Amino acid sequence: MEIFVAKFQLFSLLFARIIALTSTMPALGGDGSSFFFRVALGFMTSLIVTPVVTFPPELNRLLEDSYFVVVFEQVFIGMFIGLSMQFIMAAFQMAGEFFSVQMGFGVSEVFDPLAQVSLPLMGTFKNILGLYVFFVSNAHLYAIQAVVYSFQRQPCFPEGFFIGKIVENGIYSFLIELGSGMFVIALQIALPVMGTLLLVSLTLGVLSKVAPQMNILMLGFPLKILVAYLVLTITTPIIVQTMFAQFDAYFSHLDVLLKKMSGIQ
Repeated sequence: MEIFVAKFQLFSLLFARIIALTSTMPALGGDGSSFFFRVALGFMTSLIVTPVVTFPPELNRLLEDSYFVVVFEQVFIGMFIGLSMQFIMAAFQMAGEFFSVQMGFGVSEVFDPLAQVSLPLMGTFKNILGLYVFFVSNAHLYAIQAVVYSFQRQPCFPEGFFIGKIVENGIYSFLIELGSGMFVIALQIALPVMGTLLLVSLTLGVLSKVAPQMNILMLGFPLKILVAYLVLTITTPIIVQTMFAQFDAYFSHLDVLLKKMSGIQ
């Protein structure tokens, strides 16, 4: 308790950054968990981490002059890490949406309680698979570790909030790279099913010309669904490995960004 009283300001800054992360990260953000659970998780994590985090000397003057601005900066950094992980999950969901129409599931939608919207069936499947990889790969633990590491490397923005570190060290470019890479990741995951369904459509088109008496339209729907499920069954281990690799690449790029923000090359 003495350590907590002595480092109350440090605790409050860590709590603001961690609660912002847990409110925006996949699975825990939004309606994925209750507000009290996120507060309790942020409080306990901050309480455990506070004794092992050093208080930067430059924060003393900033906290005396503009305490609420520094707290707002902690919230921004926590939300930045949490929301950037949402780009990866959105890529997994988009991969399922790419071939939902080709499979014949374009109309069928499932209500997602986390996002509070209706999503295509295959997009929901890819999203659930991504959440499985998210927890199995310990990405949720790496995210909290990244927040603590970011506090040691970048406790605040002494040159100014929107001027200095954000523009200079490429936070905007990092988000732009994530947004553009989201479509590439989705295409990589969906390409086996999309390519196979394209070949099935071409085969059915040839059959409709060779044997016009066959009802290709009624034959095509179940055939595409069957072929798509077979390809998904075969390629699911590869897709899971791709998801693991994307999370590893994300945290590697985030580590490089944090080192760049702190001046470490």
